[in-house]
Amino acid sequence: MTGEVRVETGFVRPPDDLLDALVAGALRSAGARRGTGTWVESGSSAVVLVTPDVVVRVARQPAHVAGMRRAQALVDALPELPFDVPRSVGDPVEADGHVAVPVRRVHGAPHPAGSGDPAALRRLLDAVHGVDVAPLRDHLAPAREFAGGAAWETVLREEVVPRLDADVRGEAVARVDALAALPADERAVNHGDLAGSNVLWADGRVSGVLDWDLAAWDDPAEDVAALVSWHGWALLPAVTDGATAARADVFRRSFPLQLVAFAVLNGRPADEVARAVTRAQERLRDDAARVR
Repeated sequence: MTGEVRVETGFVRPPDDLLDALVAGALRSAGARRGTGTWVESGSSAVVLVTPDVVVRVARQPAHVAGMRRAQALVDALPELPFDVPRSVGDPVEADGHVAVPVRRVHGAPHPAGSGDPAALRRLLDAVHGVDVAPLRDHLAPAREFAGGAAWETVLREEVVPRLDADVRGEAVARVDALAALPADERAVNHGDLAGSNVLWADGRVSGVLDWDLAAWDDPAEDVAALVSWHGWALLPAVTDGATAARADVFRRSFPLQLVAFAVLNGRPADEVARAVTRAQERLRDDAARVR
C-alpha cells in the first residue's frame, strides 16, 4: 500500500503477505479503495492501518482474535454518544487464524498533556459511565484485565513486588493493599484506558473515544485516574466528587505497578520488563520524597 511506514516494536504480527491480504479483504468489505495509509504499530494485540475514511485493525496473532471480536462487538453495541466511536463499517475478514476488522475512522487529535477543560472532561466521564450496561454485559472484558483480570492481586503481589528493590517493596505492598480494599459496590461501564491517544479532540470538545478493549464493569474511579493523570492532577476536584477522587488516587498510585504486570503477563522482552520496573521504582521513590 502506498505511503506505508512500518515500525518494529518487538510485538508479534502476521507475515507481511498475510497482513496485506487481510487488509485488502477488510477494505473490500468496507467498500473502500486501496490507497495511501499509515500504520500504527504501538498496540500489543493489534496492528492498525489508518486510511482517510476506514481503519483496519488486524489481530497480531490468533490468541488475540477472540478479544478483538469481543471488543468490536462491544463498540458496535454502544448507544449513540456525544462523540464518535470506531463502529464496524464492514464484515471481519479471517485468514490463517487471524482476523482483520474494518471500522469507521474517528477524526480528531489527542489533547496536549498537562491541561484540559474540567467541564469537558466531566462531560466525557459522565457520558462513558452513564452507558447502560445491560446490552454490553456479554462483551465486557474482565475488570482490571490489563493487570491480570480476576488474578490481578496475585499478579501484583507475586510477579511484580518481588521484582522491586527492597527499599520500595513495603510501599508497593501498601498500594496493592489499598487497591484491594476499595469498595466492591462502586461500578459503572469503565473504559479502562481513558487517556492520551485514546481520546480525540476537535474544536475544544471530545470528538471520539478509541480502544474499548479494556472496557469493563468496574470502578469508574479508574477512568478518572487515567484521564486526570494525563490532563493534570490539579483538575481532579473539578471533574468528580470527593469520594471518587479519593478512590482515583488509589488507582493512580497502582498504575506503575500495573504497567510492570502488563509487561510480565504479555511476555515482553527482559529489557522492557526491566525498564517498567525501573520506572515503577522511580515513581515510588519520587512519591516518598515528596511526602518527606
